[in-house]
Amino acid sequence: MAALSAAAYEQTRRRHVAYMQRLMPEYVLRLGWSRAEIDAEQTRGLRALLRHAATASPWHRERLRGVDVEHLTPEEIGALPVMTKSDLMADWDAIVTRPGCTLEAAERHLAKLTGDAYFLDDLHVIASGGSSGHRGVFVYDWHGWTASWLGPLRAMVAIRQRLGIPSIGPLATVSAYVASHTSSALTQTFSDPDRPTVRAPVTLPLAEIVTILNRAQPQMLHSYPSMLPGLAEEAQLGHLRIDPAVIFCTSEPVLPEIRAVTETTFGVPLLNVWAASESNGGSFPCAAGSGFHVGEDLNIIELVDEQGNPVAPAARSARILVTNLYNQVMPIVRYEITDEFQIDAGPCPCGSAYLKVADVEGRNDELFQYAGGVRIHPLNFRSLLGRELAIVEYQVRQTERGADIDVVVRSAVDVDTLGSLLAMRLAQLGVAEPAVTVRRVAGIDRQQTGKLRRFVPLQR
Repeated sequence: MAALSAAAYEQTRRRHVAYMQRLMPEYVLRLGWSRAEIDAEQTRGLRALLRHAATASPWHRERLRGVDVEHLTPEEIGALPVMTKSDLMADWDAIVTRPGCTLEAAERHLAKLTGDAYFLDDLHVIASGGSSGHRGVFVYDWHGWTASWLGPLRAMVAIRQRLGIPSIGPLATVSAYVASHTSSALTQTFSDPDRPTVRAPVTLPLAEIVTILNRAQPQMLHSYPSMLPGLAEEAQLGHLRIDPAVIFCTSEPVLPEIRAVTETTFGVPLLNVWAASESNGGSFPCAAGSGFHVGEDLNIIELVDEQGNPVAPAARSARILVTNLYNQVMPIVRYEITDEFQIDAGPCPCGSAYLKVADVEGRNDELFQYAGGVRIHPLNFRSLLGRELAIVEYQVRQTERGADIDVVVRSAVDVDTLGSLLAMRLAQLGVAEPAVTVRRVAGIDRQQTGKLRRFVPLQR
């Protein structure tokens, strides 16, 4: 099916924005729900998801055989089997519930993306390497894509009121640019038609990002956490001259030193949001400070240990199991993600009845720093490596003038050309005489936890 024309895309996108705006008041009201209201909605959402999955997904129909989906409660979800990314990619076509929506078609769509675009008229497709290092392809329906945006952003309305900010003006985002990345695609779809989101790709040199932000003068700034120390330094030097009312971050851990330098430099709270390609609306920021709240009206998140058993209260998990309640085109049920969560016990000072999670420690894609103060975000490697469909897994180890990269492949890959393209990218970003070596390997050693550290900075 041919992609929508530019005019048809914009017309469809504006309908999507209008749909999102109609839902926003309801989603904001949900933030004040009692525990009983949250539990009731979670139960309703779980049963609706499983009912649809058992009817429209051959893969889920088999796994749910014998399960009374009309009476299952969130407390009983542990009886269902765990779902992995390997399951998803191996049985993609049998998992999705839209006729004609195939992995082959989704991959063709991703390969042609130059900006945000609809797939099969009203769907969205994104790709991710994820914390495991394995490529994943995810599809969202019209409502699911909307809930992905509203899940975290609805809290900005409550936070604006709490902080006494009359209105939230222009939004600027320092994140991914390619539309196959969630943070880029969502901001393009739901950008205000009268006040478009300003995007400063992390793949640009820092000086260019500073120029874009100075021109935009955003009231609300979104950034990957790893970019914030560099932005804070530029502000301290007088190069970055912005005065945001709200700063929030996604996709990477917020380390204590990142929070400290950001809040000290800009004089506003740093709000944290956890999200994953499997469930973009998984959380919303806590208005009272660090950490975030699980969007339990939209998700069920189980904290488990290495053996898959529930962890004790207030203990840190080895991984989490996510059930996405709002995206019915790709039912995600007890999906394994190797992020470490720890519940903050006791009532939250912000008054929310939703579960509170301490800042996540997993998935820390660290910046590479080269001679002359050149900072390179991992996305510069990830974007190119992620486009190679033959690459199953990869690890990037920083060297003095570039990187050594191991790749596990399913078919032939021109590693010399790939290395040259990556070296050219580093040169464009200011690395002097860069050298990048890519080699094919049978496997990549993992940490004792089983996790793959995809980006390994040079130890100085």
